[in-house]
Formats: sequence, C-alpha cells, structure tokens
Amino acid sequence: MRNPERSEIFLRDLNALFLEATFQGGDQDILQKTLDAGMHVLGGTRGFLAIMHHETGELSVRCTAGEGWTEDAKRLRVHLAQENTRGITGHVAVTGEPYFTGNVENDSFHVRYFEDTRSEVAVPIMGAFGRIRGVINIESTEENAFDADDCAHLVALGVAASVHLTMEGFIARETALIEIGKNLTSTVELTELMHKVVDITTEALQFEDCSVFLIDENTNQLILQASRGVLAGNAGEAAYELGDGLTGWVAMHGTPIRLEDPPSDPRWKGRFTEFPSNEIGAFLAVPIISRDRIIGVLRVLRRKSFSPWFSNRFTQTDERVLTTIASQLGAAVENARNFRKLIRSERMAAWGELSAKSAHMIGNRSFALKGDLNELKHLILQLPDSPIKESMTDVSQSMTHGVDKLDELLREFRDFVVATQLTLAEVDFNALIKEVVSESFPKRSPVALKLNLDDSLPPIRCDSVKLKRAFSELIENSVSFQPEGGELIIQTSLMSPEDRAEFRLAWSRDFIKVEFKDTGPGVPDEIKKRIFQPFYTSRVKGMGLGLSIVKGIIDAHQGQIIEIGRKGEGAHFVVFLPINNSKL
Repeated sequence: MRNPERSEIFLRDLNALFLEATFQGGDQDILQKTLDAGMHVLGGTRGFLAIMHHETGELSVRCTAGEGWTEDAKRLRVHLAQENTRGITGHVAVTGEPYFTGNVENDSFHVRYFEDTRSEVAVPIMGAFGRIRGVINIESTEENAFDADDCAHLVALGVAASVHLTMEGFIARETALIEIGKNLTSTVELTELMHKVVDITTEALQFEDCSVFLIDENTNQLILQASRGVLAGNAGEAAYELGDGLTGWVAMHGTPIRLEDPPSDPRWKGRFTEFPSNEIGAFLAVPIISRDRIIGVLRVLRRKSFSPWFSNRFTQTDERVLTTIASQLGAAVENARNFRKLIRSERMAAWGELSAKSAHMIGNRSFALKGDLNELKHLILQLPDSPIKESMTDVSQSMTHGVDKLDELLREFRDFVVATQLTLAEVDFNALIKEVVSESFPKRSPVALKLNLDDSLPPIRCDSVKLKRAFSELIENSVSFQPEGGELIIQTSLMSPEDRAEFRLAWSRDFIKVEFKDTGPGVPDEIKKRIFQPFYTSRVKGMGLGLSIVKGIIDAHQGQIIEIGRKGEGAHFVVFLPINNSKL
C-alpha cells in the first residue's frame, strides 16, 4: 500500500473503528467494518475474520468479504490441532505472529480453499494476557500482492478488532452482573437464588460449569447448593470439610485459587467434580464472603483444550468477575437469611409480647397463691395434732414447692424474652469471669475448678449482666452433668489466626475467646444441632431455654458459641466475643 491518499483514508477509517469499538462495543457490525477496511486498504480479492472458540480452540469464521463465498465456505472452521489442515490462518493463530506469502503454490502452510488464490496475508487478533482472540485473513488473485507494510496496517486493524471484542466481553460481563444483581435482590429463597447464579454465571460469562457451596452453620462443612452439570444431582449431599481439597482450602483461608492443571496441585482431592479429573483444564474458586466472614465458595471449571497450542486458562479478569459475583452472592445470602430471621423475630416479638403479658399475669396469680399458702400454713398451725393436720401440712409443702417451681420457670421465660436487649459498658473480661464463678460455682462442689485466664486481654464493651447470665448457665450445666465429681476448666485467651480460619470469624475484628471444658459425658453428635434450640433439654430442670438464652446473648454481642467436645470426653463450649463491638 504505497498510495498516500489510500493511507490517509486508512488512518481515518482506523480512527473511526477505534471510536466505534470503544463506545459501541456491542455493535456486531464493527468486525465486518474492520474486515472491509482491511480489504479496501490492501486491495484484496476476498477475506474473512475468524474468532477463536474459548472451549475447543477452533477458529470459526465470523465475517466474510469479497468474491466467491458460499454458505458452506462461510461455515469454515479451522482445527488448530491438525497440522496438515490448519493452513496459514491456523499457523498465525498458533504462533501469534503475522504472516504473508506472495505465492501460495510454493508455501508449505497454505491450504487451498479457493482455486484462484495467489497471495495471502494473515494477522492475529491479540487479546489480554497474550491470548489469541482471532485472525484476519485477506487473499488476492495476484502474486506478490502484499508486503510488510500491508501486514502492519492489518495488525492495526487487528488491534481495533481486539478492542471491540474486549468491549463486547466487558458488556457481556456487565450485563451478567446486572442480571445477577437483579435476581439476587429480588430472590429470598436460597435454593432458587443458587440456581439462578449458576445459570447466569455459566451462560453469560462462558464458564463451562459452575458450582456453589455454602458452609453449614451446624456441621461447619461446605455443602453443595447448586451446580450446572452432572454434579447437580449431588446438591445437598456433596460436602467438603474446611481445608479439604482445593474448594475446602479456599473456604478455610479466604483466598482465591486459579490453576491451569488442578490435579497436579498437592491440595487436589478430586472428590466432587463437574466432569472427570483427567478432562479438567482450568480451575477457579473464590470465597463467598458476608459481613467479613467466609460463608461459602463459588467455583468454575473448563475442560482441557483440544489444541495443545491453545490455553483456555482463567485470567485475572475472570477472577475479578467471579469475585464480584461471589461478593454479590454473599450479600444476597445474608439478605435472605436476615429476611428469614426478620420473619422469625417478628413472630417471636409478637409471641414474646403476648408471653410477657401472660407471664406477668401468671406471676401476679403466683404472688396471690403464695399469700394464700402462707395463710393456709398459719391456719394449719392452729389445728390440734392429728393425721389430718399432717396430711394438710404435706399438701401445703407440695403446693409451695409447685409455686416455687412455677416462679423458676417464669424467671427462665423472662430471661429468654429479654436475652437480646443489651446495655453496653466497658468491662474487664477476666474480672467478669471471676465474678460469675464466685456467684455461680458451688462452694462445696465435687467438681474441681481450674481457671486459666490470660492477663493480656483488653477490656471489651458488653452487657456484663447478660454475659454473667450466659456463663453461669454453662457452669451450672457442667456441674449438673458431673454429680459424682469431675473437672471444669474455664480459660480465656485472644483469638488465634487458626481460630479465625476454623470458626470463620470476621476478618475486620479481633475476638476474645473463652472456653468451658469439662470431663462429663459430653454432647452426643446427634443432638449437637439441637442443643441451642428453644425448649430442647436433656435435663429434668427448666423449660429447655437455658442454652437458647446463652446463644441469644452471645449472638446479640455479635459473637459466636460452638460446642466442639466429643461424647464420652466431656462438653467443650467455645465462645468468641468481639473486642471492638462499637457497631452494636
């Protein structure tokens, strides 16, 4: 191309293409305009623009120009894995370098599709991270029709095409994120939510498969919620322990993993995969985080490319997009859970208001009954000794015991209703522990008490009255389950990094850790999920609200309580309380 006027037209067309590609990235005509500009400036006979398929590594014709194109020719696909059929176009895609020949008859790369072709030039469309996005190919019926200058001009057009494809991808990702955002904000049913995310993520962002795992709050396992492929049948069953495999590792450490050959990674277990391990060519998993706490993992996979020259690895852009989706999903899961909590809390509030009024009325009658019983006792004392007097005294004592029991139940019920109503003040935590031990631990108990208190603990803002109520319940439980004697260890410390990972504590806060560990019978695995539920009890005493009150108080402090003991080895309650809870 040696005509100055044609060069000027080329620069004008190129500038227009860049403007269109940048500001109208979704316009499919831009690729056709790019090819037409190349045909015009090079004076070609025919040409085509082929796009790389990210899954198969094939080139497929997107646009054509010039003479001789039939519908069959337009459906041309270039299989890069086949040395002898990929032609000059495939050679450019494999090497990433421009190529031209003045005589195709003597060129070893040329594959004849049109009988009249004499010269050919092809340049790659390069994407980010050095990936081939496609190829522009122009042919001529004249020999030596193209030179290095023509290559350079066609390369410039390839850059314009690359800008368009990049903007096209950006618009697709933006559209997908908006679509996901709409669904996440309008859906409060978790199962439906998970399936929508999987479908949109897979289709709009061109991931071959996608799976969502959430951490079960009771078992602390990663449980599959939704998947696109064959793994979908294992939803609710496929489970990873935290730290188990690549997926469990992401959940424990809160760090994304992006790999090209996941089975070669030492963390790989291959337990639950969307397709066979030997077919997996790329793996990307990111943590789902809500309120600075890891609640699950979102992962995507791709199969190995058929072509050894083409990599379908995940990029940093893919990781950023998936992280954004995971962030949206984390907020949506939190919203869905909060919605359920709101429904429950509204019911509980109504129930609590009714119950509080009922408790007040029952309390008034209880007070009246106590007065009547005192009067009855006084009258019984005036009677002469007789079998009837003895019987009436026994009945009176039984009634007094029953009224005292009723008062005890009412106190427990009132504690349950007001458990989350906090009055905060700065407190020396170790001093609080010593106070609750002094007030709650029996002076002559057969249970040996050991206090291991960390003197380096900072003060925390909390409701000391409510916390003492919670801790006294744990102490009383321990003593009651060791009637023949045993040991109770109460220990305070600062949360460790291992604690943060294991118990999925918020990253933005530090916590005080307090443990209550005894040598009693322990909590059987089959009831661990139920011990914090209202009205569940394995003791004769009380209504089964004790541990539910404890959990309510700890939750109100934005803390966490877990039972991690083993049956036969004693109960082991671990409580984490935030040091800086100014957000309360």
